[in-house]
Amino acid sequence: MDDVPELTRPEISELLKGVVTSGRKRFLVAIYGQAPAPDTVPELDYRVVPVRSELDLREQMPALDEVPRIAFLVPWSTEIPIDLAGRFAKNGRVLRADPDVRLRALFGARELEDGVARSLLARYLLHRQRHRAYHCPHGKLTLEQLWSTWLRSDWRVADDADLALDTLLAWAARDDRGARFVEAMQAPDAAGVRDALLQHLTARFGPAAALVWRAWELGRADEVLQYAAIFEPLRGHEDVGVRTWIKAELKHGFQILDEDAALAIANDLGAAAPQALRLFEQSLGQQPIRALLRAADERAAASEIRGALVESTRLPSAWRARLDQLGQALQAGSAAPTPEAVANAVQALRRLESHSAFRERGETRTVQRADMAVRLFAWLAERSDQRLPAGSASYAVMESLARWYADEGGFVDRARHAARGPNDGALGQGVSAVVAAADAARVELDRRFAKALASWHEAGRPSTEVLPIEDSVKRIAAKFLSGDESRRLLVLLIDGMAWAQAVEILESLGERGGGWGPLAWHRERNNRVGAGFYPPMIAALPTITEVSRAAFFAGKPPKPHTTGSTSDDPKRWLENASIKPYLTNPVANELLLRPDGHSLDGNASPEALSRVQDPNRRVVAMVINAIDSALKGDVQHAANWRAENIRSLLDLLQKAKEAQRSVLLVADHGHVPADRLSNVGQGGSGGGARWRPWASPEEALLECELGFAGGAIGSPRGAHGVVLLTDDASRYRGAPTAGEHGGATLAEVVAPCILIGSEDNAQGLNDDKALKVLRQYEPAWWHPSEVVIPERPVVEPPVEVPPVEPPAPKPGQLTLPVVAPPPTPASPKASRPPEPSGPDLTSALAQSEVLAARAPTKALREQCVHAVQFLHARSGVASSDALARELNLPNYRIGGFLSHLREVLNVEGYEVVRYDAVAKQVHLDAEKLQQQFEVKL
Repeated sequence: MDDVPELTRPEISELLKGVVTSGRKRFLVAIYGQAPAPDTVPELDYRVVPVRSELDLREQMPALDEVPRIAFLVPWSTEIPIDLAGRFAKNGRVLRADPDVRLRALFGARELEDGVARSLLARYLLHRQRHRAYHCPHGKLTLEQLWSTWLRSDWRVADDADLALDTLLAWAARDDRGARFVEAMQAPDAAGVRDALLQHLTARFGPAAALVWRAWELGRADEVLQYAAIFEPLRGHEDVGVRTWIKAELKHGFQILDEDAALAIANDLGAAAPQALRLFEQSLGQQPIRALLRAADERAAASEIRGALVESTRLPSAWRARLDQLGQALQAGSAAPTPEAVANAVQALRRLESHSAFRERGETRTVQRADMAVRLFAWLAERSDQRLPAGSASYAVMESLARWYADEGGFVDRARHAARGPNDGALGQGVSAVVAAADAARVELDRRFAKALASWHEAGRPSTEVLPIEDSVKRIAAKFLSGDESRRLLVLLIDGMAWAQAVEILESLGERGGGWGPLAWHRERNNRVGAGFYPPMIAALPTITEVSRAAFFAGKPPKPHTTGSTSDDPKRWLENASIKPYLTNPVANELLLRPDGHSLDGNASPEALSRVQDPNRRVVAMVINAIDSALKGDVQHAANWRAENIRSLLDLLQKAKEAQRSVLLVADHGHVPADRLSNVGQGGSGGGARWRPWASPEEALLECELGFAGGAIGSPRGAHGVVLLTDDASRYRGAPTAGEHGGATLAEVVAPCILIGSEDNAQGLNDDKALKVLRQYEPAWWHPSEVVIPERPVVEPPVEVPPVEPPAPKPGQLTLPVVAPPPTPASPKASRPPEPSGPDLTSALAQSEVLAARAPTKALREQCVHAVQFLHARSGVASSDALARELNLPNYRIGGFLSHLREVLNVEGYEVVRYDAVAKQVHLDAEKLQQQFEVKL
């Protein structure tokens, strides 16, 4: 019986399916074949009984009155004996498992494409692989499915992905069994299979696929993937040198002698490279892909292709070239920034974003420096501070610059600090040039501000446009509480917090669920201080904790020639007449300082959390020293001032949210970082790193110094006043620390004072519109790729103008010469920063019945209209951040809104709105929208 075929259960089942039908009365079947033992076919309820001879068959036959389902495997291929034939299906004809039947059984297919069973691969599988189980997903087995199923099942080619050149390339580069395949194909029953496979791959995917397969057999498929990474940016290149290099590499490396075929193969490999590299990385991780790309770079060292490789989104050399291009753009425009120069830098930055290295952790610092440098560059070109209208008073420059700094200056200083770094390479040099230009501009602004600040003090510190720190509790905290008896407030003073840290903290809070942001209370006409978004609060001088914090809590300016102590702040708070009406059973520790407000590990104390959560307390106040304490640390430590990095902050905000409590986020003064401080003078005794006692008006001062004296200056005993440093490049003495304060710069004097709230409590208890949470204001230049920077008007040199006579100075107060502000440019811009434009509710889309049916609420309809109009005005594409700003949504909410927007606008599967999560871009197909909603945009 050696020549009798041994049948598998699937093959027997496939034969039985052809003869067993409903209503059949004969259930005995004879099949030519053998099996090692009896078996069953459960899905057909059949027993399989092998017999050795006709006598054995007769012995195994059931009784005449039985009607069992039995498939007899018999060793002959003709017919059942005539006396038994009547009891068998097919009148006793013995069934044979021909190649079609066996192939259907092997693949579980219902039918076969013509010619499949006669193919070399089918013959090979039926001879060698009959006991494997393959799967035909579509019922009908085609030749293409035969090849792809075998490759995937036996050699794991492409695994679960569809077979294509990119999946084949990624698999081959990481698989090391090519030699095993070659050995398997040398078996007699595999004759011709490999050649047939190469023909199939070439016909299906082009000659590049055959090249990949042959390289895999030789263990060189990773080299092909390296070349694919090189060929990607070279695809279709017309340069003769590039094309010659491609042909030479494929000729010498892979014996591709036909030059046209070589170019076609290179083009196909380049097209397959992006997905192949992604699959390779997903399978093996970052280290192998980096090693592969480094090896590719070494292969592409030839000068004739280096310039073209900058278009690669993967190669390390392309990343370095793109960094150099950005550095060159920054360097070229740093001396005289223009909108065109900014546009070039923005384009170079966008090219960085499209490279895979942009998202690598090791490049985070480089990317941050590049991003911040371009933002600084945009500010230098835009210089919104030069377009602010200023009055004719001697101190008007101080008011306009204080307002500018509260709205935008923190972003400038944050970018300056973040962009600093090594001056190496083209990027380092370009970034350093921009930072140097920004530093020079800021020194000029600081010195103008300090001189006008002296005039402001001399004029009696008028508070129409700015907020003296001693008035902050009265004009912000108490006024807020008086507006509605249900309002509750946490006064959270973060010692030493400058606007550079405040904008970073606010940004991080806006990204969190249930996000916190500035309250609409600041936008109400009766609550505004000046014309900016936030009140420009002016710290007491010198800008040190003992002086300025005391003024805040006491509600009084500092007294000259007295020495205060921060330990007296709780007493000052209790005696502040403005806040007294809102204190509950005032006691000595109504204000929580570090010992009571925080535990030893820096977290908020149980007492602090309990007070903040207590709804019976209208106001709770405490001090956080995290920033001021960090300033005393080593300058080598780079602090990241996100909300989660201030250990107690998030817990306090959570308790405030639970108590429906708003928060006054305030500082007693700011500070300057130490990243450019150098020693000047000696400073003398009794002062600090940024201030010193002023012995007499006759004392000579340095260019970076300015003297202040008078009734509201916290001068030491026996001193005429104080001398303060007026730039952020100078210090008096001492070892370098992370930051200093005490001087008269914008960063030190103009301190944050912002009412913030949680969106979860946006209406409070009485539908309080003042509690609406707004998105943090960000200047337009902070997102330079999304705005067109206007040409700056030419500002003429300052001229002398008659000053407004200030009030007579108080006894002992220093009289300084009046410094005229630069003239206001003609046609100044609007006095307030731009706000979201709002939707046109009279548009055709806003009136669309289709929109009304798909967007159930008026608010959602208006948001959808607003988003469409914003995207349409920008040629159908904008970043998700830009859209969030336009809709005044916190960043953490834009994802949810886009889901609603797509649900509303993507009618019947038409992709009107698409979101690219990798690039963070929103795309609008205006034509599809107009068709589906029957409107005209």
